Amino acid sequence: MNNSKLRISKDIAADVFALAAQSHTQQTQDYSLEEMIQAGGEVEIPPEFIVRAVQQIKANQIQARERQQKLKLILISGSVGAALMLLGVLVYNMIAGQFTHARRSPEHRFHAARFWRGEDQNQLPPDHFRHMRHHRQHTINVAGEVQQYLFNPEGKADGLLLNNGLQVKFPPFMGDSLMATVSPGTQITILGTSGFPSRFGQEIRARSITNAQTGQTLMSQTSPILPQPPNYGNYSNVSVEGTAQHWLVGHRGNVNGVVLSNGAVVRFPPHASQQLQSIANVGDKVKAEGFGTRNDSGQTVEATTLTINGQSVPLEPQVFVGQ
Repeated sequence: MNNSKLRISKDIAADVFALAAQSHTQQTQDYSLEEMIQAGGEVEIPPEFIVRAVQQIKANQIQARERQQKLKLILISGSVGAALMLLGVLVYNMIAGQFTHARRSPEHRFHAARFWRGEDQNQLPPDHFRHMRHHRQHTINVAGEVQQYLFNPEGKADGLLLNNGLQVKFPPFMGDSLMATVSPGTQITILGTSGFPSRFGQEIRARSITNAQTGQTLMSQTSPILPQPPNYGNYSNVSVEGTAQHWLVGHRGNVNGVVLSNGAVVRFPPHASQQLQSIANVGDKVKAEGFGTRNDSGQTVEATTLTINGQSVPLEPQVFVGQ
């Protein structure tokens, strides 16, 4: 170089070396391990430290790349999760809307009433009402005179109304046997489980019913076949009206039906019980429309609309969606 004898001030020597190193680094993309060891030797760095430093830096780079990949995966998963959550909310709202509409239909209320009477599971629902917490069920033996049969909306005898106000519950699939064993005017004795007493009377779940005149005893049994869902083609639209002679109750004391002066039996779902408890009385003028059957022994209707003394009683359950 022509200017090799040029003198460089020590004030800029450090900057010269730094700039030169940067330029050299830009031109040289990588170094061999031998070059790194040789360069380290010039500043008295042992080779094993150079090797260890290279390995550590490469490991750090690998870890950094893995963290970046995981972060990308998390971001992608979060986006997919949010989309699935949104889809789930839309599907839920759609199903909830259909469920609400179904619960408002007369067919659903009819089927729900069967459930609460135990006709769809061959047993009555579990006792979990608050007022039953302090009531212990007892096995009792009572006597009385049959006033009339009680029928479900399918026209099957599922109980008896006695002249002392007691209501006897019996499996509906045994209705024919019940009617063959006792009839209105028959003196009977009943062994069964007492329900919750109310101002409208009390239900007895009969284990056995004995005809006091013939001595014939009918034992409650379990249905040998699974109960079938109701066939609405077997029912007809029915409208009845008359004077309430006896309000019927379930095992928890909830009002679930009424016997009219013309002998017709009107049934309604349990969620109407709370309002009926305060307004129902013997002698009320009752009008009901719904599904039902008629046979030689009487008429039964599962009400979808009900009026008492001209006042409409809501039979639809309250449905709260999204709360």
